[in-house]
Amino acid sequence: MYGLIMIKDYLDEILDGKKAFDARCYSTNKRGTIALVDSKKSSIVGLVDLIGVHPISVDEYCKWHATGKRAGMVFQVEDDDSVFYAYDFINPRRLARPIKITKTGRVWTAIDDSVKKEFIFQQRLF
Repeated sequence: MYGLIMIKDYLDEILDGKKAFDARCYSTNKRGTIALVDSKKSSIVGLVDLIGVHPISVDEYCKWHATGKRAGMVFQVEDDDSVFYAYDFINPRRLARPIKITKTGRVWTAIDDSVKKEFIFQQRLF
């Protein structure tokens, strides 16, 4: 399994169902269940199913980032002709408690299969 390393604010919006994709500067060939990893705490916070990737505009990329605590901020890119990518997610599942890991990369990290037995999912009451 792989983990996608993210800023916690965006990760929470995905796990809370407020965002259905992650906006990135590059595409990926990865598909299937992935972990979402808090970039500061190096902890798995939840899982999603990565079902596809599609290109998005500069405007969509900037709007995606200007949410939550960053709402109202103006995001800019150097080249208006840049292509960005949306990683499309379904089935977000938050863990009942984060699981500390050792990151093996800056964006993607390999997660040992032994970690899967620690997954206990948070139950939604409503």
